[in-house]
Amino acid sequence: LPPLSDIPDQCSPSPCNPRGTVRCEDKKGDFLCHCFTGWTGVRCEKDVNECNKRNGGCDHECNNTMGSYHCSCRRGYMLVGRQMCNDVDECQDPGMCGTARCVNQDGAYDCLCETGYVYDNNTKTCLDVDECEQGVCEECVNTPGSFRCFCDGRQGKKLSHDLRSCQEITTCVSLTMKRNSRSLYLGRMFSGVPVVRLRFRRRVQTGFSAEFDLRTFDPEGVIFFAGGHLNSSWIVLAMHHGKLELQLRYGAVSRVTSSGPVVNDGQWRKISVEEQGRSLVIKIDREAVMKIAVNGDLFTLKKGLHELNLTVGGVPFKEDSLINQVNPRFDACMREWRWLTGEDTSIQETIKSNDNMQCFSTENPGTYYPGTGFALFNITYAESQSLSIQLTLRPASTVGVLLALVYQDSVPLSISLSDYHRDNQEWREYVLVAVGDVIVASAPAFLCDAEVHEVNVTVSGNLTILEVDGQPGQSHTTPGQETVDLSLPSTTFIGGLPDVPLVSTLVSSFYHGCMEVTINGLGLDLDEAFHKHNDIRSHSCPLLGGAL
Repeated sequence: LPPLSDIPDQCSPSPCNPRGTVRCEDKKGDFLCHCFTGWTGVRCEKDVNECNKRNGGCDHECNNTMGSYHCSCRRGYMLVGRQMCNDVDECQDPGMCGTARCVNQDGAYDCLCETGYVYDNNTKTCLDVDECEQGVCEECVNTPGSFRCFCDGRQGKKLSHDLRSCQEITTCVSLTMKRNSRSLYLGRMFSGVPVVRLRFRRRVQTGFSAEFDLRTFDPEGVIFFAGGHLNSSWIVLAMHHGKLELQLRYGAVSRVTSSGPVVNDGQWRKISVEEQGRSLVIKIDREAVMKIAVNGDLFTLKKGLHELNLTVGGVPFKEDSLINQVNPRFDACMREWRWLTGEDTSIQETIKSNDNMQCFSTENPGTYYPGTGFALFNITYAESQSLSIQLTLRPASTVGVLLALVYQDSVPLSISLSDYHRDNQEWREYVLVAVGDVIVASAPAFLCDAEVHEVNVTVSGNLTILEVDGQPGQSHTTPGQETVDLSLPSTTFIGGLPDVPLVSTLVSSFYHGCMEVTINGLGLDLDEAFHKHNDIRSHSCPLLGGAL
């Protein structure tokens, strides 16, 4: 064997992988490659995969490299040292979620919106969810962040117990709605125009006569007009302050006479007006109460015929041309009429075919709201800065608007009957006082018993007080809540609402039943309203029977 000194250096040149070798050790005929950490093999040519053993000690991900490895963290974490992963709180960035609320999670974050909103990643804002597109209810109105199911009470519907579908509003008491087909209702037209117009022509001179039965609770209105045109001879029989009043004009002579007992007591009275010579005689129940001297003829001679115009329930000219101002609207009933001693069968046939021209068979004093339409008044409350409302009512339904103030599309105040209390989530009959759609006072009250009930509401400053039959209601006023603004130029609606948005009020249905209204001590006469639905009876109400 050659001496060891003659054996070549096995590390020159080095047989070891230079990337993985710390040094090459000559073993005198052999060699030993000393490897860097992460390398193995005789020549340190093989990479050690540290990730195969306990994931390289990494918390999350181990990434092997030639001769080494490194740890990495999943999204939402950051590397601490070489191996640990700690959560990143993305919510430290104030703009991370825009207008939404940022909530940090382990390794992530959520942008949260209030119920009824959804987060939009592009704009980083909360967008309203239109739940109505999902058909959640029969009549849906989307609101910011929510929705409400409505039923248009003006169409005779109310919300069902599922708070989604609609059902018909029904009566809760029976009404005596029988009509008399041989009677004539004089108050059918709120405009005050006559309900009947007749023209009589006679070949020979004829004296005027009229006889009829009359029943009314109305203290004022026109019963009939007879004569020619405005500037000729004519008479008007009217009711004024509950008594008969005769206005006449014969040429240049004008006269107003009132006499006799009060006759607006709801009793049938037989009334007659007759020309006797040069006098007009007016009788009540066949007793003369007026005898008025006249000089002229009610008939006008035209083309050889004596002609007379007669209108019932109004005058054929503007009422301001009357000698004594009388509101022509007259809630009254007439039967067994005879004009000029003759019976007019054409009127009878017309009345038989039209229920609206007929009277109720039995009536009480009051104002009747049929569940269709409303009356409106222009009343100013700004000067008083307080409002006192007294409602005397006999409801025929558990749902309906009693009184409301309306300003543009808003309802600054409403008093309503409802069978559901939204705030209490309770199905029960209530009287509700609301500002817009916010309840400010309420009282549970069973009013559908055919009895007379009284609802009192007082508004003064921030205070709203409700009483039902003398019992105080509950106030729902909270700090910062909207109050009734009496300074607004509101219109007063009785018995219903106009076409305002459903979201502006709690109840939208028309009131059905009898009701009398007093505001700040002044009783409202619906004949004096700015507008009234023709089916509302201003001074009479059909009898209410027992509860259904």
